[in-house]
Amino acid sequence: MRNGVQNWRLLDTGKRTAAENMCLDETILEARAKGVVSNTFRFLQFQPHCCLVGFHQSVEQEIREDYCARKRIHINRRITGGGTIYFGEDTLGWELIAGKDVASRDILGLYRTLCDAAIAGLRSLGIEASFRPVNDIEVKGRKISGTGGTEVHEAFLFQGTLLIDLDIQTMLRALRVPTEKLKDKEIYSLKERMTCLKWELGEVPPMKLVKDAILKGFGETFGVG
Repeated sequence: MRNGVQNWRLLDTGKRTAAENMCLDETILEARAKGVVSNTFRFLQFQPHCCLVGFHQSVEQEIREDYCARKRIHINRRITGGGTIYFGEDTLGWELIAGKDVASRDILGLYRTLCDAAIAGLRSLGIEASFRPVNDIEVKGRKISGTGGTEVHEAFLFQGTLLIDLDIQTMLRALRVPTEKLKDKEIYSLKERMTCLKWELGEVPPMKLVKDAILKGFGETFGVG
């Protein structure tokens, strides 16, 4: 669905706090809705690590605030829905902020197209990624990326996370997971349901290599770049 007439800008905002990144999400989306900025593709990372609740979630119900305070894990709220996410400093986020004319107005079709763009990038790294309805990306049945979106007037934001490495112990303790799930058996079970680039490739790939691959997928699909 490449659309060569669209103008895109590429932003890599580097490592920022959760508050800064959430503010940028809202600001860029509103600016795109008003026609102040062009369609935008952004890479984002977090420092320090953080937990992000979905727009409609309760921090008290989803996050162990005392643990996060001790470990200096920031807490914030996304403008998109969905579940709570633990964002390690080596997790990569990507997002597309654009006018609704760039893709299908059918939400399920849009999610599929956007995920397929990321999948194309992952496959260029040798990762056998595939789409898991409604909006996840998996590798041989294990989730490696979650996605979500929101809209304002005639603009939308679609974002995804890509697990480069995965600190399961910290993630389970930061999120309000039942205590019994912190046992070794449950940690092993989680490893059977999730994966990351390090586990798939046997090493942590250079971040630039990963970004170039993702950008390649969105370039082929939407003309980003």
